Amino acid sequence: MTRVNKAHSAPRAGSRRWLATLAIGASLPSLLIATEVRAQTATAAEETAYEGIEMITVTARRRAESMQDTPIAISAVTAEGLTARAIDNVTQIGDFTPNVKFNSSVPVSASNATAAIFIRGIGQNDYQLSADPGVGLYLDGVYISRGVGNILDVLNVERIEVLRGPQGTLFGRNTIGGAVSVVTKKPSDTLGGTLEGTTGRFNRIQLKGSIDIPLAEGIYSSFAGFYHKRDGYVKGVIPAAPDLGDTDQLAGRFALRLEPSESVTIDLAVDGTRARENSAPNVAISIDENAPAPQVWNAVYSGAPGICANSANAARLTDQRCYNSQWALAPYRHGGTFSAISPVFANGNPEPYQSASDLNIWGVSGTLEWKLSDALTFKSITAYRKVTGFWTRDSDHSPASIVQTNSDWTQDQFSQEVQLLGDMFDGSFNWVLGGYYSDEHGNHKDLVNIVDAVFLSGAVLDGKSLAFFGQGTYEIVKDLNLTAGIRWTEDKKSFGNANQFVVDAGFLRGAPFNPDGSGLQDGDPLMGPLGQTSTIKDTAWTPMVSLAYRFSPELLTYVSYSEGFKGGGFTQRVFPPFAFIPSFKPETSTTYEFGFKSDLLGRKLRVNGAVFMNDYDNLQITVNDPTLGFAPIIQNAAKARIKGFELEMQARPVGGLQLDAGIGYLDAKYRSVDIRALNAGVTTATKLQNAPKWTLSAGASYTIEVDGVGNFQPRVDWSYRSRVYNDAVNNPLLVQDGYHLVNASIAYSDADKRWGVTVGVKNLTKEVYLGSGYADSFGGVVEGVYGRPREWFLSARYTF
Repeated sequence: MTRVNKAHSAPRAGSRRWLATLAIGASLPSLLIATEVRAQTATAAEETAYEGIEMITVTARRRAESMQDTPIAISAVTAEGLTARAIDNVTQIGDFTPNVKFNSSVPVSASNATAAIFIRGIGQNDYQLSADPGVGLYLDGVYISRGVGNILDVLNVERIEVLRGPQGTLFGRNTIGGAVSVVTKKPSDTLGGTLEGTTGRFNRIQLKGSIDIPLAEGIYSSFAGFYHKRDGYVKGVIPAAPDLGDTDQLAGRFALRLEPSESVTIDLAVDGTRARENSAPNVAISIDENAPAPQVWNAVYSGAPGICANSANAARLTDQRCYNSQWALAPYRHGGTFSAISPVFANGNPEPYQSASDLNIWGVSGTLEWKLSDALTFKSITAYRKVTGFWTRDSDHSPASIVQTNSDWTQDQFSQEVQLLGDMFDGSFNWVLGGYYSDEHGNHKDLVNIVDAVFLSGAVLDGKSLAFFGQGTYEIVKDLNLTAGIRWTEDKKSFGNANQFVVDAGFLRGAPFNPDGSGLQDGDPLMGPLGQTSTIKDTAWTPMVSLAYRFSPELLTYVSYSEGFKGGGFTQRVFPPFAFIPSFKPETSTTYEFGFKSDLLGRKLRVNGAVFMNDYDNLQITVNDPTLGFAPIIQNAAKARIKGFELEMQARPVGGLQLDAGIGYLDAKYRSVDIRALNAGVTTATKLQNAPKWTLSAGASYTIEVDGVGNFQPRVDWSYRSRVYNDAVNNPLLVQDGYHLVNASIAYSDADKRWGVTVGVKNLTKEVYLGSGYADSFGGVVEGVYGRPREWFLSARYTF
């Protein structure tokens, strides 16, 4: 089927409070200009005493330009900023970026390498192969199409850019909420490198290094490596229960830069990651022994039905053969033994059932940039990536065999993008035209065990995406620029049901669960007759337009309109069986935004902000709909309106002192819900998941120079997230109230900046907070993943 998304009509007037917010935002430019004029005279002599705030170059519009010249709500952090905050992977930038939330462990998944990214309340909390993310993740311009494997290590990174709001024109596919762009350092033409070693709590050992090696004139190479190992922070309470949340990763990257002429640059890169870890640190928050699966276990399979099935017998709460609240040991303990009574399940898929979160990733990319003339440049980005994984989940978190999964994952993607960038009319008009193609294949074998019944509930997916785009910026008059662009996208997905059938009906054998009312038997399909394939094709036009005016060299303001699109997909998990392969439609969003960029007081103070309103339609939410069965399914169930603002500040008021702060506000509400949402428990009063009203952060560092010794830099970082609803139906047990995180460190560097040592503490105040969670009504368990406890670390580095 074909679906075409059309432009939405303009929204009705908002509330007075919202209009007042817009008015305040609109008045900021004049206030900032006044502040600038008053301050410049008073501080002119002092401004020359030390450097101002770093100017960051970004490529958010597919060409290199200053972040302060880019009329987009964008945050960027450089390699130096990542080091100062002791950031190891991309997910950690969510702690200090307004209106951004990273879930480092996705509900229902047991993989440690799967993150859900939400920007301005938009994202996707399900990792399955047949559902697309809501925020695009890019590595050197290459789109990472799946959530599995998207927790990228900070390996030779130059900067990370976070673009808020739909990026449907230049980035395109599945950037309905925004995009995160990771840019690596290019090989240098001089020999040099860094080496860093870190130790810390949980027996942490981490080594990271990189080296640039010029091979000849115009041929430069670099190598980077990363090794990280530490023990788990969720402890098993019985001998057979392993510690979860450990780290055991090895990653490497080789890059080659070729400059055959002054007009041609070729960048080649190969990267790889290998992880061999225990399952994700899920723990049981609550257990209902009266749910269907626990009742069967306690009465039939526990070996002690007289104790376990007798609610009046207090001994059941201490007898480890029984399944009940004795195993609800959150936040940092669990009793899962990763054992199953079904030999079919225990024997493997493809490996025997055991605690595991294994991952292999490798990718190769090539970027050609050819300057055809002073005003015309051709660029090509070609890439191939492959991910294989094996992970398991003991959802009952006990020695019982209630609900368990065993996943085997294979996915690969090829992508090709071409761009033609030009300048005309003496530089007053610049433009980019391009095309994009990707081809993806995936096979997910998700073996699910319920007591002694076993189901294969996976996916065989083939996907293709084709897009053409164009965008131009024209200077109407001096300092007034109009930018307009549009993208056409066609996504085609085919879902095969070869991994959808009953392996062993177990205790459900003969139960009338089939669509025709017949009894359940081994080999029965879960989605129509086996061998079927369903195909959907979605097409969309996603335009954008913005008007930017630079009042002065210090102040840029803009207004913009943009649309976003996220492709439809298929529901991978169903039970009882369906007679067909269920699918869902695309999401769309329309955003109206006003923003400003300012560098004040001789670039000692930077204040950037944006006010926005987003109309969000056909939300794809993961719910348990009792009218359709017991499994979590994805449905288009609602419309929402999300309003809010972001404000970011950096300041260097005196030499050596660096201040950072950010604030984000979201007013996210459902405008309407349909019967599918109502059946699952979602109403217009329900709060959107992963959309905290307030996100705040602040950081301060001070460099102390000691003659003949070097410099010392103490640093403190604080962040706050207000109440977070971790599932679509707002289960009270999965609501995380507002919480604070504090990190502190002190770094030393010698006078030549060759040697350095940093000692620090993360989560200094020992905050206990829930990062993600899931409620299973059939299994009777509410489970979740909690953030890491307080950890100290000590790092030493050498630069040559």
